[in-house]
Amino acid sequence: MKETLDLIDFALHKSGMEPLKDPTQVQYLGEGAWHQAYLVQLQTGEPVVVRFPMQVAYGKKVAFDEAASLAEYAGTKAYYQLANGVKPGICPEFFYYHVEVDKTFTVESYAGKALKLENLTFMEAFQAGAEIGEFFRKMNTSNHALRGFGYLKWNGTDIEGQFQSSVKDFMKNENEEYVRNFEAFIRHYNQPILSTVLSHLEDCVLNRKLDESQIVLTNQDTSPENILLHTDGRVSLVDPFPILYSGDSLAGNFVNNYQTLFPTFFNASRYAKHQFDQFEEKLQTIADGFMEGYCMGDADVKRRVKQEAFIKLTNLAAYQFKLLQTQELTNEKKIRYGEKTAIANRIPVLVKRMEEFQWEKSGTKLA
Repeated sequence: MKETLDLIDFALHKSGMEPLKDPTQVQYLGEGAWHQAYLVQLQTGEPVVVRFPMQVAYGKKVAFDEAASLAEYAGTKAYYQLANGVKPGICPEFFYYHVEVDKTFTVESYAGKALKLENLTFMEAFQAGAEIGEFFRKMNTSNHALRGFGYLKWNGTDIEGQFQSSVKDFMKNENEEYVRNFEAFIRHYNQPILSTVLSHLEDCVLNRKLDESQIVLTNQDTSPENILLHTDGRVSLVDPFPILYSGDSLAGNFVNNYQTLFPTFFNASRYAKHQFDQFEEKLQTIADGFMEGYCMGDADVKRRVKQEAFIKLTNLAAYQFKLLQTQELTNEKKIRYGEKTAIANRIPVLVKRMEEFQWEKSGTKLA
């Protein structure tokens, strides 16, 4: 424990804060997939969260990677700053990071307790989803001033998108890959799948385009553990996974996660402690609220988000089936997706959801 307290004291000092006076100021918050978190009550009365990277994540030792750490933390800082400009208080106001072997850390303002599905009313679930959806939509119009697209990387002096090529060509190739992977899934899956599923997917990618002007800084990880719910009903977001991409695509990702991924991955150890399968209706309600807040009654936006959610769903099923074809799953894959039996049992559920996907009025196209 002394070593941890010394690291926390080092982090506070580097962040320009008062030193740690008493071990009782520190409370262990827990661990996520990649970090351990501690709540520190400063003597000034201000609480902050100190995070350290895990030495072992997803069953394997994490080697120090300076460029990857700089990209992650600089990306988080850029996202927090942009997000708070769009909606003050949606993310921690203070964020500081330091990257050094055995001394890497982040310090940020304490934004509150994580959302607890068991304590959430359906009205609160819908309102939380709607607030996040409205915030996501506003982020689409914010100028991030970053180059490129895709996941963020460190170029030696700053962060930028992983890809600097033509985003139109990238989207075209991605669309073809989605269809190709799903066709392979259909060919080898030993159960029939309604032909309408493939035709819906083909319709979804038909007019799916993206250009540089539509690239936004958005967030791929808005799981319930990263959503904080305040007593007055406001929400905050922490620990983002920033990405430069289509806002509608990541909105569709949010919807698919809450409608399908979280409740069907309950038997993977990465998600088991959350028992998401017991709260499927609330997760669906959050997704419904998100659609309301993001689309704001715009039928075209709703159509695009639904199509993106369907693409994510079909791709999820195809990838799960591909995992089954591997000779042996790595420990990381087992933690993320479960054992092969769990994956095999999940695929028919995903197929059923694809076949019963709720479109608007006339197939994949809104009337």
